[in-house]
Amino acid sequence: MFSGCGLFSLARRGRGDLRKRGEMGGASSRVAPAEPVEAEEQGGGAARQLAWAEVEAATRGFSSRVVGRGGFSTVYLASLPSSRLGAVKVSCSSERLHRAFRRELEVLLSLRHPYVVRLLGYCDERDEGVLVFEYAPNGDLHERLHGDGDGAAGAFPWERRVAVALQVAAALEYLHEGRDQAVIHGDIKASNVLLDANLNAKLCDFGFAHVGVSATVGGGGRPSARAVMGSPGYVDPHLLRSGVATKKSDVYSFGVLLLELLTGKEAVCRETGHRLTAAVGPKVSGGKVSDVMDQRLGAEYDAAEAAAVAELAMQCVSDRPEFRPSMADVVRVLQEKTAAAGSKSDRKMMS
Repeated sequence: MFSGCGLFSLARRGRGDLRKRGEMGGASSRVAPAEPVEAEEQGGGAARQLAWAEVEAATRGFSSRVVGRGGFSTVYLASLPSSRLGAVKVSCSSERLHRAFRRELEVLLSLRHPYVVRLLGYCDERDEGVLVFEYAPNGDLHERLHGDGDGAAGAFPWERRVAVALQVAAALEYLHEGRDQAVIHGDIKASNVLLDANLNAKLCDFGFAHVGVSATVGGGGRPSARAVMGSPGYVDPHLLRSGVATKKSDVYSFGVLLLELLTGKEAVCRETGHRLTAAVGPKVSGGKVSDVMDQRLGAEYDAAEAAAVAELAMQCVSDRPEFRPSMADVVRVLQEKTAAAGSKSDRKMMS
């Protein structure tokens, strides 16, 4: 039996679809299901192919307590053989979810990055497809910022917000530039940024991901709602108009995420339905960054650093993709501003 702590994702699809490894192509066709999960948790070995009995044992036959629900999934609490806890997401059956499962597995099998959630194993013995991820015990960034979880949003300091922004940016730079073929994530948002035991970011949910520099996700200028990548408030307006997702679509969504980190507000206001970019964009563009900063931070943030992050966010959410920076440029700017803020902090402590 496998041990360790993992996050399990299930998506229904036809039996045996992934057993013909050569159909998957790329790195996925070279993975051998031999390494134990324990080795993967320590950073070595490929994702392990699991027996269905192992998954059933970890989830008590999927009879454990329900800890969450989504539009197309139910999340169960799971006790693993090591006496740790995991979460099991069971997705509804549909052709679209079948394609998303295959896409996510194919992409994840080829990814290795400290700020991308690590795939530990998978199972495809039954109609359900199982993805086993490393466990992130601190929930996700949306919970931290908006208090959906343990109410700890106010305890998320500015320094940690900037660190998470840089980590997500580094993950996206890796996806866009650090591989033979670029990966467009397609659904960058706060709830897809998990937080590990040290509150470091783990980018997750590659169900919308596409390999290549662009992806057509709709028919012409009016793509269907089911085909469009992304989530309300985060999705690139150019993608909505053209039906074509590019790396700059991820950049736009990341810009919205930066605005969330600055303001502590959601991408779409629950009360008014207004998008965050429209609500705070004019003030940020007018240099009134202090007017939109998360009030829970008080004065505990570096004003110059916040202004730089705000400027970068507005560049990312430019309506015209050609005016948006690359993720490599985003990483460079964040590194420079973080280093500058760190130097000022060091000087203040020494004075």
